[in-house]
Amino acid sequence: MKILQRIRGAAYWLCEDTTHITARVFNITMMLLILASIFSWLLDTDKSLSNRFGHIFRIIENIAMVAFVAEYLLRMIAFKGNVLKFVIRPFSVIDALAILPYFLTGSGDTAVLRILRLFRIFRIIKLARYSEALHRLVEVFKMNRAVLAAFMFVIFVILILAASLMHALEPDRFGQMTDALWWSIVTLTTVGYGDIVPATVTGKIIAGILMIFGIGIIALPTGVLGASMTKLMLEAKSRNQLVCPRCGEQNHFVDSRFCHRCGEKVHKNAASPLTGVGENSDGP
Repeated sequence: MKILQRIRGAAYWLCEDTTHITARVFNITMMLLILASIFSWLLDTDKSLSNRFGHIFRIIENIAMVAFVAEYLLRMIAFKGNVLKFVIRPFSVIDALAILPYFLTGSGDTAVLRILRLFRIFRIIKLARYSEALHRLVEVFKMNRAVLAAFMFVIFVILILAASLMHALEPDRFGQMTDALWWSIVTLTTVGYGDIVPATVTGKIIAGILMIFGIGIIALPTGVLGASMTKLMLEAKSRNQLVCPRCGEQNHFVDSRFCHRCGEKVHKNAASPLTGVGENSDGP
């Protein structure tokens, strides 16, 4: 059991514990491999480059795949809990979907899934302000999920109504409901591709009204989300920057006793994992 614990601890220290430089280097290396595999796939789509450097692209692909498999196994070993819980985690699912097609089909054509793996970069910089901003953005969407749901419902009703009217008024140009719905989406968002346009005066009036609605409706959630983000930022300023000695989280209330992320006990003279010196410490 002690050997297994040591192996798990070493795996966690290598790929998960981003408070140490080793895990950061590991994650940065994986990110560079992801970028290299995507870049080689893009170049390989060019026939002239594929004929000249195809063998190099395949070598890069094979090296990246070996690294991805090793990374997946290391993260599975480092995971504390049921293996099934690890497998069904979103990042684990993305990892598996990025790896399995290569072995099942013998092809590395999984660039879209590998692009999703780039979100692992947030594990590297979770101690930085960018990760905190991402956390706030998620909180903003959670706070306003009811408003956003109502907004999406109103948008859906307007799109269906406008498409139905154009389909009934101008069946020659909008013969299919799918074409009318496409036109209503393009018009409401004020993109205006111009591939399908109304010809009658009534149709143009409906299009104008829909464009005006689009300008106001698109701006509505922006104001709501912006106000919520400002509120969270003001609340953050009222918090004391207590540093968790385990995960490095700094966003705690003044009276916090435990880290809200990992549960580690925090106190005012907690040592920062970045500097090794507490905020209220006099230093060495």
